[in-house]
Amino acid sequence: MRYVIALIAALVAISLSDWLLFGVVFHKRYDKTPATWRTIPEGRKIAGSMLFALIGTIALFQLAGRFGAHTFVDLCPLTVLTWFAASLPQTVTNTLYVNFDRALVVSHSLGWLARLVIAAAAYGLIVR
Repeated sequence: MRYVIALIAALVAISLSDWLLFGVVFHKRYDKTPATWRTIPEGRKIAGSMLFALIGTIALFQLAGRFGAHTFVDLCPLTVLTWFAASLPQTVTNTLYVNFDRALVVSHSLGWLARLVIAAAAYGLIVR
C-alpha cells in the first residue's frame, strides 16, 4: 500500500513541477518555435507525459529497491547518476536535431531532474 501511495504522491508532485517549469516559467519560450510542437490536444499530451512519469517512477523505485538505496545519502547518487546516464544526454542530443529555443534545453533538463528527485523523495519518505 505504501508503494501505491508513494506512486500517487510522486505523480501529483511531478505534474505540479511540470506545470511550474513548462507551463509557467518557460511557457513563452515555446512560442518562439511554433512549428516544432504537435497540434494534438493538450490533455492528450499531458496524459501521455503522466503515463511516462508513472513508468519512470516505477523504474526508479525498482532501481532503488534492487540497489538497497533507502536513505537520502543512498538515493542522491542514484538519482543524479540516472539523470546523467539517461535523461540529460537524451535531452541535449534531441536539441541537436530539433529546433527549439535553447532555454528549453535548460527547462527540459531541469524538468527531468525534478521528476527523478521527486520520485526518489517519494520512495525514501513513503516506501522505506
